Amino acid sequence: MPFNTKTACRGALALGLAALSALSFAAEVDVEGYKFQDTVVLHGQTLPLNGAATSSILSTRSTAVAFYLPRKQTTMEAAVAEKGAKRITFFMMRDVSSRDLANAMLDRIRQNAAEEFNKNIIQTAQLGVIFGNRAKLLKGDQCTIDYDPVKQTTEFSLNGQKIGDTIQGESFFPMMMKVWIGPKVRGSTRDGLLGSVPAK
Repeated sequence: MPFNTKTACRGALALGLAALSALSFAAEVDVEGYKFQDTVVLHGQTLPLNGAATSSILSTRSTAVAFYLPRKQTTMEAAVAEKGAKRITFFMMRDVSSRDLANAMLDRIRQNAAEEFNKNIIQTAQLGVIFGNRAKLLKGDQCTIDYDPVKQTTEFSLNGQKIGDTIQGESFFPMMMKVWIGPKVRGSTRDGLLGSVPAK
């Protein structure tokens, strides 16, 4: 059979596209239909996805959340102690009032990070008004919490737009991490974010 250059090119192109598609699929993690990339670039650092899970921060499953750290960590202690840029990002899985979300976060902080809470009274008060410009967060909204190690600041963004004031202090971000991986958080959420179990 004579060699058909056109057919060979088409075949190579199809294989290339299939390989690219497979790579794209492998480059994200799906949690209940919400997708998280396997790496992000933040403040000049490439951060791997540490883990992802659903969270029942408001009694019922309300968020799909992921942690990005400079190095993968499997314990709460190592994760909160990790130096460098860090990111927490979550998608809303249902509509929630801003007040309810802020109060739920504050309750989690009191339950899981009492020592940090006492050191971050002013910063925690700022957290209470971060979402104040919106009555509610809607299903599908994405919130990102970023830590800048050079400035030692934390910033919140909603759907790509900064919200609230920049929060100062090195100990604030580890306190926020414990909202999702603290000792009194649901085990499956903590294990998923610490990479102990695959995301579902």
